[in-house]
Amino acid sequence: MGELIKAAKQFAISNSRRISTARSPALQDVPTHLKSVAQIVASVSHDENTIAAAWLHDVVGDTGITIGDVERKFGVDIARLVDELTAPAERNNGDQRNAPEIALAKKHFTEASPAAKTVKLADLIDTCNDLYKGDPAALKAYAWEAHELASALEGGDPRLLVRLNDDLKRYDVAPPAETTAKVARYRLLTVPIAALRVIERALRARHIAEPLISFASESDSKEVLEAMTVAGIEVAGIHTKGELWGFVEASCLREGCCEEDGREFATSQVVSSRSSLTEVIEVLMRHDRCFVSALGNVVGVISRSDLHKPVVRMWLFGILSVAELEFTERIRKKWPNDAWLELLPQHRIAKARELRTIRERHKEKCQLLDCLHLSDKLEILMSDPKELEALGIPSASAARRVSEQIESLRNSLAHARDFVEKDWPQVVRLARRIQQIAAEF
Repeated sequence: MGELIKAAKQFAISNSRRISTARSPALQDVPTHLKSVAQIVASVSHDENTIAAAWLHDVVGDTGITIGDVERKFGVDIARLVDELTAPAERNNGDQRNAPEIALAKKHFTEASPAAKTVKLADLIDTCNDLYKGDPAALKAYAWEAHELASALEGGDPRLLVRLNDDLKRYDVAPPAETTAKVARYRLLTVPIAALRVIERALRARHIAEPLISFASESDSKEVLEAMTVAGIEVAGIHTKGELWGFVEASCLREGCCEEDGREFATSQVVSSRSSLTEVIEVLMRHDRCFVSALGNVVGVISRSDLHKPVVRMWLFGILSVAELEFTERIRKKWPNDAWLELLPQHRIAKARELRTIRERHKEKCQLLDCLHLSDKLEILMSDPKELEALGIPSASAARRVSEQIESLRNSLAHARDFVEKDWPQVVRLARRIQQIAAEF
């Protein structure tokens, strides 16, 4: 094993614990999956970049690592492969995508390089095999998605394409039911959809973007660096004859003119000033920065640090509050008159009673249910699989993970801690979920 592949393996495995939060418990652990994908790729290719990309194929998205991080550590070529392997709204847990998401993924992989297609084929082969052994129900939806993607992966290694198609025939793949069931599920929500729409539409890219200061392409790099240092900015635009075409990072400026150190704006990292915060977060999932355009011109820039702004914290806290309200109201309807008491251990009930006593002492009217921790509410809902299904949570184990993630994010928000580094996957999933639900109505 070459040094490059060893470094990619070490980097991927060291970040694998953060990837695990998004995966189904039926799937093998992440290091085993990454090893299997790398071995499948190595069986048909000796190219070190491709094998390294196989180790790194899941590292962008659920870990908080960006394509820029991969480029700085492993170079442009591997970063490009990992970027090609990071499809929009990527899922690693066997959940069914809807038709528009599958179409978007097909378009993405159709345009990918043969090396990236080879790695994706290996990924699909291993995940399908995993679900075949551990979760046949989840396999049905995932295998159909793999069947749809297979046509976009022609150009990858032909042996792996034949292997994937043979596996799918063995799994007897059939089209999944129409997504009307999902729409019906969300119609069961007790929280008014208007509340979700208000949150989803509350923030736009222009609300958190910082102005993008620009310099002429022929400007001296040292002078530009000095100006950026004084202004306290890490990135600036570059223009030629008044036309802004790219950007430069302070950390990359060397000698000569700044055009030599500049980079063109990637289409995938530019959004409209009217774009939702979810769209911004999707860009920041892949890139170090999101650039904001207005009237066809890039005018602003957003980095992950901008998500710590008070208005974004309030936005996230609003989503969490609506989520907890939904949990509470479902329990109130399903188990009226505190019928849920038998579903919790006595020490948790005692804690809730203590809190209610304190709140009543302050003349605050409340019921015992209102004094439960969020984790307690999810514990109650876990006793009825239909309640979890209505919330889009596939299992009790997934509900426990959701509970831990929400509690972690809420604590970070409440105590003004850095949540981007620790809770980034939860931020991405919350933003996607709120946009998905709001869009279905």
